[in-house]
Amino acid sequence: MERLTTSVLKSALIHVCDLIVESEPMLTELDSIIGDGDHGYGMRDGFSELRTMLTNQEFESIYELLRNSGLELVKTMGGASGVIFGTLFIGGLNMAANKSEFEASDVVKFFDESAKSISRRGRTHAGDKTMLDALLPAVEAMYETLAISNRVSDVFSAAYDGALAGVEKTKTMVPRLGRSKNFRDMALGLPDPGAVSTSIIFKGLYEGISVENRK
Repeated sequence: MERLTTSVLKSALIHVCDLIVESEPMLTELDSIIGDGDHGYGMRDGFSELRTMLTNQEFESIYELLRNSGLELVKTMGGASGVIFGTLFIGGLNMAANKSEFEASDVVKFFDESAKSISRRGRTHAGDKTMLDALLPAVEAMYETLAISNRVSDVFSAAYDGALAGVEKTKTMVPRLGRSKNFRDMALGLPDPGAVSTSIIFKGLYEGISVENRK
């Protein structure tokens, strides 16, 4: 049975940080059309600081790694995005206590709980054209894959595919929350920036974990 260790997850998170930083221009351009225009900058700054923390610290458990990562994003990104993306990494911590590694089922349960926590904190639901519209399909795809595979890499591959499908679906949605709701018709045909960022995170996790497991 393939397991996700703390060291492998740390390496994958560093890869996530690199992808987010590289994607800043695209995220900024997209958010400047249907939002405040600062989403890309906030993601870049938060994940740049997260990368620094990850490279300078060692972690004894997955719980500690995820908790510190989430809190770092809350602290350095600020605002609603900091809380939301920080919650992505800390919202499911109750089921990760003292675990030094995750099985595939743990991964799925963790992100399922994180999605529920984000929905509660952000008072957002499926169809609001937010990052949740990428996260929920990712979790659903994880559960479907878990029924036929106990490989962590398969679960993350499914999550990435699910998130991408969710991003595409946001193009047909009208935003209901935040400043984006003022750009209702203009937002049609464009993906939600937060959903795009969520898909990039799952891409980085999948790629990073796959590379580490091949070593």
